[in-house]
Amino acid sequence: MHSRKIHTQHTSTVTDLVTGEAVSKTENKVSRLPVEPPYIKMYINDLCDLKGVPSALKSTLIELLRKLDYEGFITLSPRSRKAICDRLDIKDQTFRNQLTRLCKANILLREGTNEYAANPSYFARGEWKTIIEQRKAFELKIRYSAEKGREFTTESSKDNQQELAL
Repeated sequence: MHSRKIHTQHTSTVTDLVTGEAVSKTENKVSRLPVEPPYIKMYINDLCDLKGVPSALKSTLIELLRKLDYEGFITLSPRSRKAICDRLDIKDQTFRNQLTRLCKANILLREGTNEYAANPSYFARGEWKTIIEQRKAFELKIRYSAEKGREFTTESSKDNQQELAL
């Protein structure tokens, strides 16, 4: 993603044709956000495999993403949690455990009681300007070493950290 904003300035001057004096001057400054970067569709199964998420959590993740709002949050009311548990044919405690595992994998971030943020590097909905701001809360680092090979570290502004060594 190109992180620099583009600034454009337009200046218009109206000149009195008789005297040659500038009668008025108008300046317009326009700031444009970077364009959305090219993307390739990634499937949830592949993402879960890359993040080491067990297949049992994939269905839960799909159900949760159906509730993703335009601010990047998933809000779970007691009624919606029960509906998800019923659709998945799991108990509430199992569902809670799965939420915890998705948070540890940094796919979701617990924001408050029954509210989760989806990692905007993986899932986003809404305007690109908003998604850019949401992505600032998450940082992905890749480190190479002879001993451990490739290590992925994902950090969020909430000091939620998960490392996955491949």
